[in-house]
Amino acid sequence: MTPPPPGRASRRRVVRAPNHLGDVVMALPALAADGSDVVVVRWLAPVLEMAGLPGRVLPFDRGLAGWWRAVRALRPAGYREGVLLTPSFSAAWLFRWGGVAHLRGTMGDARTWLLADPVPRSALRGRHRINQYKLLMGQDPDTEARNHPLTPPGAETATWRDRLGGGAPVVGLFPGSNAPARRWPVERFVEAGAALARRGVRIVVLGGPGERDLTRTVAEGVPGALDAGGATDLPGLAALLSICHLVVTNDTGPMHLAGAVGVPTVTLWGSSDPAEVRPVGARDARVTGAPLPCKPCFRNQCPRSGAGTLLQEAHEECMHLIAIEDVVATAESLLDGGSA
Repeated sequence: MTPPPPGRASRRRVVRAPNHLGDVVMALPALAADGSDVVVVRWLAPVLEMAGLPGRVLPFDRGLAGWWRAVRALRPAGYREGVLLTPSFSAAWLFRWGGVAHLRGTMGDARTWLLADPVPRSALRGRHRINQYKLLMGQDPDTEARNHPLTPPGAETATWRDRLGGGAPVVGLFPGSNAPARRWPVERFVEAGAALARRGVRIVVLGGPGERDLTRTVAEGVPGALDAGGATDLPGLAALLSICHLVVTNDTGPMHLAGAVGVPTVTLWGSSDPAEVRPVGARDARVTGAPLPCKPCFRNQCPRSGAGTLLQEAHEECMHLIAIEDVVATAESLLDGGSA
């Protein structure tokens, strides 16, 4: 992380971006409208660069050494204000050590005493997260939630287009998620992918480096599928997504990346709330399964056990209630130009 040019930062504030891919994508509209410099963990910096933000992108590395490098870069820059789009204590502590005295952010995590302009978390409730970030940035949070488009690198887009060839529509499948409670069972992704492949669709299975076993399992069960698990960095993933005709995905960061490059999505919902974190920017058809009294619970790990409400097993019942035929029918409707 290098300091901004002398004299420029003193007239600006600095923003600490969120730490997760989906949240960074949802923060882009507020960041673009504000124009401030943005501090972000290094692996997410390409998202901000593809967004073409007016402010400077300041990547930093996790760990003690990276933290001190960030402090040393912030101090001479002379930032007078900081906005924290991540709710952690460490984000506030970093900015205060970096000489940013006037901080705005949500209360909690033992950091309220570090904030000059604390925002109660209750003020964020009932809003799409795009508008939550607008509120934190001091913008109008009651406007329609709209995304900020991303432009993937042209060379990588062309490479993936050549690799996949022309003709058949390309459908991406995202069977993974960092939160187990948001994962549709892998065998259902296999069956849904195989059903779509039978209608002449080319399936691409996507996932991160830690999801290679998962993507391999799905790709091996779907005729003609390409396993791209762990095969891309973020710009490459955005490029690959941009040539898909449709993406079927759990609630996960790449779901938002798909919307930001203009790709329609079929999204699968269990423990999370689409009213707060649905993707925007392209058509999105949400498949939620049967209603349960426990959803949305906002848990990453399902706490339920024993007998379910509608099924024999309560554990991850919300995801098991999403039927394969509903997902396939929704995907086919979008591929045929319908609104699903």
